[in-house]
Amino acid sequence: MTKATVEKLQAVDVESISSNGSIGGSDDKYANAPAGKASNFQAYVNVVSVLAGAGTLGLPAALRDAGWVGLAILALACAMAIYSNQKLIQCLYYDGKTRLREYPHVAQAAFGLPGRIIVTFFYNTIAIGGPVLYLILTGTNIHDLASAAGSTITIQQWIMIAAAIMAVPIVVTKTMREVAFLSIFGALTTTIVVIIVSIAAIIDNSGKDLVLKPNGQMEPIHHDVVIPRNLPLALATFAFSYGGNVVFPHVEESMKHKKSWNKIIFYGIMTVTVLYFVCSTTGYAVYGDIVESPIYLNLPSGPVRTISTILITLHVLLAIPLFLTTFNLQIESALRLEERGFSFKKEWSFRAIIRIASMVMCAAIACVVPHFGEVMSLLGALSDGMLTFVFPVVFYLKLFGFRSVGKLELCAMILIIIIGTAGAAIGTVDAVRELIEAVRND
Repeated sequence: MTKATVEKLQAVDVESISSNGSIGGSDDKYANAPAGKASNFQAYVNVVSVLAGAGTLGLPAALRDAGWVGLAILALACAMAIYSNQKLIQCLYYDGKTRLREYPHVAQAAFGLPGRIIVTFFYNTIAIGGPVLYLILTGTNIHDLASAAGSTITIQQWIMIAAAIMAVPIVVTKTMREVAFLSIFGALTTTIVVIIVSIAAIIDNSGKDLVLKPNGQMEPIHHDVVIPRNLPLALATFAFSYGGNVVFPHVEESMKHKKSWNKIIFYGIMTVTVLYFVCSTTGYAVYGDIVESPIYLNLPSGPVRTISTILITLHVLLAIPLFLTTFNLQIESALRLEERGFSFKKEWSFRAIIRIASMVMCAAIACVVPHFGEVMSLLGALSDGMLTFVFPVVFYLKLFGFRSVGKLELCAMILIIIIGTAGAAIGTVDAVRELIEAVRND
């Protein structure tokens, strides 16, 4: 990220967004919104940290499945994500007077209690499932690294140690503004890993005409322009790499200049798209049809692979507060913790109890529930596609009406709904197959 980009984000203007989503208009709808303290740059870092996760290193495999045309699918998913997340935040201010608190409230405003129940289920699937998966990945990675050094600590014990460590920042940080400090390091680790792995992959394969294929033969690396039968699955993979907007209403709420959201989400998603593009093209260009997920598994054992594993583990650890803070803020809002007139010490104590309990729950699930990774893939395949692309557009049309957009934009909205629904359906089918296979193997 260049200095110029940072300066632009820190100096983003504060023009308002009218009720139909256009630039300009009245500032009245922001008058009753919660006062935030986070700068535009802090919000930008939170967006990048949420999206640019460990899954970044798995995108070369998606390009392997689709062929080079997968880059066009990546660009389409990027555009859809920017548009949908702008519409989601506009829905928070749909009545022009007050601000809805979070995603489920938008669903209730659009479709009543049934809408809220459905979105709350998907919403909490991501908000809780994400930290659980991150704890599992952390425990597994640390166990593998420590075992090589002679450690006898189990994966479950490493998970509990990681949970105990991350409970501290989760209790100490109250809102997304404070979490942004951790997000800066999380975003940097992913960027560093992408750069290191890309350079190492090029060096590792430099001058090699033949590679060892899975069949045990030395053969040339093969690339495809397009693999038609795998395009839907690649679409689902690229689309889900932009999941995470369960956090965005809280990120926007923490902002000092809320009217800058459209620019913040644009810069954030474009930044992670650049990382996705670099990682995908480098991995597929170097390893072709033998590229693995994550890509550093293609690298020979050594310092680069070890450093990459450590940095990715550090990233997922630092991403846990982003998702779990979102979940905790939801509980604290439902309990109206700030409205009960408690003293600072008493309010902090209740908040600490809630947040420690949520971390204990995540750690317990990570240690006890079998095949949680496959179960979460199933729930995430359906949840991410609908939450990221479909629901924001559908809710916007319901709250603002079809006449609030032009014919061309309406066609684009319908296309997003179709593509998002198809991606969710295809990803769900694939996740079901993986879960069945895991159970059979078990």
